[in-house]
Amino acid sequence: MKKIYLQKVEQHETICYIGKIDPRDLVRVATKVEMSAVQDAQRPLNEKRVKDIAKYVGIERGILPNTLTLATKDTTFDVITEPGSHLLYINFPESDAEFENFKEKIDVMDGQHRLYSFLEDICLLPQDVPFEIGFTLYIRPDLFARRRIFVSCNEKQEKVSGNLLMWFRAQLNMLSDEEKNFYNVVQKLSEEYPLKGHVKMNAEKITNGVNAKEIMAAMKQAKIQDLEINEQPLIDEQKVDLIKKYLVAWEKFADFKFAQSKPREAGAAIKMAGLKFMILLLPKIWERALSSQSKFTEEFVINILNQVATNVGVEREAFFTSDVTKMNFRDRTAVDAFANQCNNIITNLVAQGFNPLA
Repeated sequence: MKKIYLQKVEQHETICYIGKIDPRDLVRVATKVEMSAVQDAQRPLNEKRVKDIAKYVGIERGILPNTLTLATKDTTFDVITEPGSHLLYINFPESDAEFENFKEKIDVMDGQHRLYSFLEDICLLPQDVPFEIGFTLYIRPDLFARRRIFVSCNEKQEKVSGNLLMWFRAQLNMLSDEEKNFYNVVQKLSEEYPLKGHVKMNAEKITNGVNAKEIMAAMKQAKIQDLEINEQPLIDEQKVDLIKKYLVAWEKFADFKFAQSKPREAGAAIKMAGLKFMILLLPKIWERALSSQSKFTEEFVINILNQVATNVGVEREAFFTSDVTKMNFRDRTAVDAFANQCNNIITNLVAQGFNPLA
């Protein structure tokens, strides 16, 4: 057995202990939990999240700064005062035989996804790589106390914006492969007209602004990364120029400005629902330019949008504000359905009807 030393913490007559340990050892004494199973004082365990953390720690050399919150189930891990001192510790197993006697003696009240990412059949961290994690230990709390502790750990926390977290990952060169497909494009768009002053790249306050992360999600859904010329994918600079020209065409078509329009005048056009809709139509309009061998100009785009508006039955200036169309921007499902409808209209346009250079 080895000693794990602890610090005593007292809060309103509730006592807990803080220590550190190798999570590959700690998980061996934790209660076994089935993936997705309902628990008495915890959320269900998400296998994908567990494996993502295992990859983050083992492959990406990620760190886990937050402590785990643990509970003892019986007297096995009661805290001991070292004779002749004020030092506190618990006895912890070292050998396989000792671990066998300590199985399932610890419950995880918070941080279970982090801890179970170190299970032997999931962990990707080499055994010879030193790794410790902090923990807070409560001694034999009853079910009511465990539930209260779980709520305290989670209810009062303000969730950090995914947009801000992505910005930090960009500064640390930790963007995922998927994020790398779009981040530079969106960043450049945020610095130039027409989206300059309209895109939130981190946590800045912009009235009616849209989050970079949501723009990237729309680009992924539209498969902007697949746009190509003569079977050659567009490079980032070409995508930026194309999207700028395309969005300026929308401004002229519907008579609004992304970064300057008043909400009531522009309707959904300056909201994420409107921008997502525009992005979803871009590949189909690009496809029309290729198939009709037309230059992708503002006039070309406006010509197509005029025909879409005619088919939908709405005046171009009221495209995002008319009673005919505004319900199409009320939620994600409605936006997707309206984009599909308009893409079908574009697909069915007669090629000889286009004369954007006239």
